[in-house]
Amino acid sequence: MKKPTIITQRLTTTTLIEVVAADLDTTPAQVRDTIIATFDAIARAAVAGHDVSVTNFGTWFAYRTAARQARNPQNGEPVPMPAHNKTRFRVSPHLAAAVRRGDRTVTIRKAPQGAKAAGR
Repeated sequence: MKKPTIITQRLTTTTLIEVVAADLDTTPAQVRDTIIATFDAIARAAVAGHDVSVTNFGTWFAYRTAARQARNPQNGEPVPMPAHNKTRFRVSPHLAAAVRRGDRTVTIRKAPQGAKAAGR
């Protein structure tokens, strides 16, 4: 398997497409639609109120907040806040540990069957 491309700058949609294309040894034009379709599917699921879980990466949680009274910080007057939908992202323990270690070659691929037992 090819070594993953090391990320050396902020990852935008454009640079993400370029990195994935380099990792797959293909052109950015061939990867673009797949990347955009992936994020579109995540967005549609969140808008519909569904959670999205990507193993070894993280989970997007969609939830609804209740209506409440807030306060205007400038004058202290109450401001009604209507109920609304929100989303939150929780990083997986696998990815969080890789970030703490500074592992620049981290992958979210699952380990092969028996890999944990063999490593003991």
